Amino acid sequence: MKQEGYRSKYEIKKVEVTTDVLTGRGGLALFVRYLYMVGIYELLAERFNWIRKSMKGVAVWNIFKQIFCFFYDGTSRHLVYFDDLKKDEGYGGIIENSHKEMISSHQVKRFFRVFPLGISWAFRKVLKVLFIWRLKIKKPEVIILTLDTMPMDNDEAEEREGVSVTYKGYKGFQPLQIIWERKIVDVIFRSGSKPLNDSIRG
Repeated sequence: MKQEGYRSKYEIKKVEVTTDVLTGRGGLALFVRYLYMVGIYELLAERFNWIRKSMKGVAVWNIFKQIFCFFYDGTSRHLVYFDDLKKDEGYGGIIENSHKEMISSHQVKRFFRVFPLGISWAFRKVLKVLFIWRLKIKKPEVIILTLDTMPMDNDEAEEREGVSVTYKGYKGFQPLQIIWERKIVDVIFRSGSKPLNDSIRG
């Protein structure tokens, strides 16, 4: 996939020996490069650039990049952690961002609030494009898809609109997923009380 215009101006150019102990965060540099190589930035920009009302501020694809890195890092599950990351020059360097490109927790919240209800179809299209891209690379003789749910714990959240008790006993959501070789190729977001054999729409 072409990615012209989505390469960071602050990308890592050189790797040297260090006496520092590398933690799991060290893998973020490779993760960021992987996101670029698979073409995810362009796909997301094509479908969500309408969110950006002006050319000022951080690009939509870069906001997605930072959110992906936030989940991949896993150090914190709280959005306020973006404020700490914004102050961390080392973290910004790892994900190839300048200080001005780093987003705050308020920017993330505003970004999520822009999405209207029912926007999941756009994300599902992105997943399908990536699925077809992987199939063209691997060219499998047989495609085996798995249907499964993933209960999500939302007990700690202050705002829990739409959650319901999952079969695991906590309040959350339970999306229905189609999986191929441990990769999600389609998903329907559902409340936590929905069973696996519930009627599938969409």
